Amino acid sequence: MSYSNGITLRQLEVINAIAISGSIRKAAKLLGLSQPTISAQLAKLEDDLGAQLVHRDRKRCEVLTGAGELWATTARNVLADLEQGKSRHCEQFGQQQYKMSLATIPSHAGRVLGLAAALAHADPRISEFSLEFATSSAELLDYLAIRKASVALLAKTETLRETTSLKYEVLYEDRILWAIPKSIDPKLALEIINGSVVPKTLPQALTKRVCVTASHEWRVKSNAWYKSHLPVAVPYFSSDLHVGAVEIVAQGLATCHLSMTLHGNLPKRVRENVAFYDTGRAAQKMALVMPRHLMMVPTFASYFARLADAVRQNYTSHEQASLQDMPVSDHSSVHLFAG
Repeated sequence: MSYSNGITLRQLEVINAIAISGSIRKAAKLLGLSQPTISAQLAKLEDDLGAQLVHRDRKRCEVLTGAGELWATTARNVLADLEQGKSRHCEQFGQQQYKMSLATIPSHAGRVLGLAAALAHADPRISEFSLEFATSSAELLDYLAIRKASVALLAKTETLRETTSLKYEVLYEDRILWAIPKSIDPKLALEIINGSVVPKTLPQALTKRVCVTASHEWRVKSNAWYKSHLPVAVPYFSSDLHVGAVEIVAQGLATCHLSMTLHGNLPKRVRENVAFYDTGRAAQKMALVMPRHLMMVPTFASYFARLADAVRQNYTSHEQASLQDMPVSDHSSVHLFAG
């Protein structure tokens, strides 16, 4: 039986996205298509192959059938080969015009994005540059897998370490900061940071905290810190992202944790109303990631190296500028951020 006239690249993208995301609904979101479109493409592929590829029974743990696993692997290999072939064609036959797409999480939206765009614009071989945002590092890995992004800035996770098809470089180790309304006495804040006995009577803002619902690597560390340093702070507020959590703190209502990276991207309006303290704890290691087959193309490899250097230097300079000349607590690695 010949499948050459029946199977399309869109169908291969659909089965690949279902395998990556774990469901038809999530695949639709990942590809930016409607669920009926995904279902129709899948049904056509199954009809052409004469086999069921996806289990429709939601009670089953496995999403793909045996045939589905086979065709998901086939799709992944075909799509990777096509992308690599197109890139090599551009390099070898003079059409050296590439599209570069950077993906990251909203907390990293700031100067880094401008640096990434400037580096792309300075390279005459890059004809187009775009930005994509995801809510978590896990979702960013999905973006790379379906070629929605060619490079991503994300947390170094166990999944990343185990994914041999990706090349990554650790850029820096992010720090966890504690954000509180600036009206709170710094002496009291430092006593809490140092683990001293917390007074029975506290400002109202210190009795509440903002929980961030988006998946992030250092959630457990954040919860442990509150449990040991400020157990009276109940999770009254919640926000899907850390940037929203800091906005609540800026209103004088609660406290929250955030990363040093986000601190560097906050507007002046927020900094004027919030005091930031270094907890002395690491949040996560941040890495720049690119599919290995793209690293074989000189233009992509060069951009990766230049962006890695720029992001690393940007974080280091911000960290040094933020930490210098700050009051230091009894904990040698704890500093106060005035804004």
